[in-house]
Amino acid sequence: MEVICGKCDRKHNIDEKRIKGAAVKFACLQCGHTISVKKSTTSKSPSASPAQGVASSTNKIVGRGAGLSVRTYLLLTMAVGFIVLTGTFTFLALRYVPDIIGNQIELRTQAITSAFSGGIQKPLLLRDYLQVNKEAKRTSQLPGVAYAAVVNQKGIVVGGFFSDLSRFDKDFANIIKLKGFPVDVLNQNKLAAGMERKNARITMGGQTIFDEVTPIPDTGGQVHVGIYVSEVDEAIRKAVFSPLTLSLTVGVLLFGFGIFVMTSQSITKPMESLTDVVNRISLGEMDLAVQPSGPREMRELCSAFDRMHQSVKYIMNRLNK
Repeated sequence: MEVICGKCDRKHNIDEKRIKGAAVKFACLQCGHTISVKKSTTSKSPSASPAQGVASSTNKIVGRGAGLSVRTYLLLTMAVGFIVLTGTFTFLALRYVPDIIGNQIELRTQAITSAFSGGIQKPLLLRDYLQVNKEAKRTSQLPGVAYAAVVNQKGIVVGGFFSDLSRFDKDFANIIKLKGFPVDVLNQNKLAAGMERKNARITMGGQTIFDEVTPIPDTGGQVHVGIYVSEVDEAIRKAVFSPLTLSLTVGVLLFGFGIFVMTSQSITKPMESLTDVVNRISLGEMDLAVQPSGPREMRELCSAFDRMHQSVKYIMNRLNK
């Protein structure tokens, strides 16, 4: 075993087999200082080297510090952020977009109904049903309009046209061709006495229709105008799943992935390099240098390890003299 004098730092090689008893005292050959040496109570394996012992200790320390990697934490953070943002936008879209679209449909239907009602007031008073039907047909051909109908004060449809019967069920279309405009459908949205207008979503022939009814001044009659709700829903779907929207979504995902890769590389690479160098130094490679790299915090950490390494190296050199 090797013993170092506490006064002059001289090294002495002592054969433990020659120590009788539990301890022995001897004088330093250089300064005469008395050195007390105790005999080891446990024997070391001849095949075990100091480097192997340090390596075993290092492995145990590393094992105790095992956990999730920085990449995993970054990935989890980005995933949680993406889910939160997606959920927020989805909530806002479901909360406000339907109301906005519904208001726009209602305003458009009111404008068409008011114009239609004002246009047929005089022909209806004059019982000019040909002109009434012309106005009803013209109104039904407007974009997004499902039908336009005129009901007199007796509840009889005096003019009613659908824009395109092929968009409805075949059975419903056949009934319309045989019996004319269905009054029972309009009864789903009846205007009570004293009301200026009323609207409701009704279903006919497999289509959901936004129906607006308003009275015709001085005639006792009413006009109904229906708007395809399915067209609006289809327009929204096309806008959401359009190539431009999908391209923007993919672009945002790629941009986020690029940021993740850059952040991961700038943090994990310097950490892995520093860990490797420090482990090798702990195993006895004292001549290795710790090179600062990465972000400012990582460079400061590398500099701190390098200062510690230089201090340990100085102490080891002094002990070896």
